Amino acid sequence: MTHHADLAASELVRAEAPLLAHAAAQVGDPQIRHRGTIGGSLAHADPAADLPMALLALGGSVEASGPGGTRRIASDDFFAGFFETHLAPDELLTAVRVPRRPGAPWGYQKFVRRANDWAIVGVAATGGRIALANMGPVPLRAGAAEQALADGASIADAAQLAADGTAPGEDMHADVEFRRHLARVLTRRALDQRN
Repeated sequence: MTHHADLAASELVRAEAPLLAHAAAQVGDPQIRHRGTIGGSLAHADPAADLPMALLALGGSVEASGPGGTRRIASDDFFAGFFETHLAPDELLTAVRVPRRPGAPWGYQKFVRRANDWAIVGVAATGGRIALANMGPVPLRAGAAEQALADGASIADAAQLAADGTAPGEDMHADVEFRRHLARVLTRRALDQRN
């Protein structure tokens, strides 16, 4: 039930998980940020949305509650398909858990046609994790780029692998190759820009 605007303005979130606060500030326009919630965005599971990508980059999790009790689902396992999650039909998303990362470097890039549009491609990076928006039916990790960085590759070389293993769609905004190009460029920018 936490509104995007509350996340973006929270001193606690800014201090402990600044990537999440920044991502919340990028959602839609002021009306959407004041009415929409992080739980709603995650449960909606739009692969082009800001907050699912941010949660994935942060390595967060959600709590699902239903008649059988409460269970925790890691962000890596939460998204099932295009606008689908692993919430059971009788469960509600009741909590979002994000690791505290005060002072950890992070980067965030999003390519859009207009300021309040969905991402044509988005990238969030922190703590050795790189998440991509709109590069498949769910928010994805750029596993090859993450592994390259872990193995000591340069940012430029790792970013060239960002689109590996993705399955971006094609629409009136971008074709598959342009999205792959954007994933590589935005990953490099996100890694170069880490705050």
